[in-house]
Amino acid sequence: MRIKLIGCHSTMNEVHAQGFEQEVDCEFLDFNFHAQPEKLHAKLQEIVNKSQDYDLIIMTYGRCSNSMLGLLSPQVPLLFPATHDCIGLMLGSTARHMELFKENPLTYYFSQGWLDYGRTPLAEYYEYEAQFGEKKARKLIKMLYGRYQKAVFIKTPGINDLEQYRKKVREIADFFGWDVGEIEGDTSLLTSIVKGITAPESIYVEAGQVITLEILGGSKRKRIVEE
Repeated sequence: MRIKLIGCHSTMNEVHAQGFEQEVDCEFLDFNFHAQPEKLHAKLQEIVNKSQDYDLIIMTYGRCSNSMLGLLSPQVPLLFPATHDCIGLMLGSTARHMELFKENPLTYYFSQGWLDYGRTPLAEYYEYEAQFGEKKARKLIKMLYGRYQKAVFIKTPGINDLEQYRKKVREIADFFGWDVGEIEGDTSLLTSIVKGITAPESIYVEAGQVITLEILGGSKRKRIVEE
């Protein structure tokens, strides 16, 4: 089965760590697309349109501000995680993500890819400081992130320099006055997606079917058979 993977940079490290590049044609998009859902949607549709000679198109994007809403693949089915975002994907499921949220809703999670390619709260502060000065930057950043109390790093397979990422998280936490923690990630859902196998928290969309809110909510999930 010929598979096309369209993914966010936030999941690239984990995909590479599992060695799927020889089996799957991978294309990863800049993390900054997340800040512009309409542009992300348009880019995803563009790549989907160019990938109609594959047997299956998989995406490592979750709902991600509903960027998936309205996507259509005329001739090739789609498969992607039913998680809200990459944090749920790195934790293995939305259920685990929500369970941890209930335990401590004031936690901000970081993954390897988020730290490598994303826009962290600290990076965001420095951008505001350069634009508006320290006083206004601190006011803005407090409005956005002042409610959080803890920074937690999600450890996933394939991290070459764990201490480097711990240092990045500590630096962010120290700036905001947050506690620091770590949690083991779970890439089983990501693995099943990349292999083209449906899982309880994946969404399979038939060729020619537009992605709707109902589909994103998981009420019309279908199973495909492992090749």
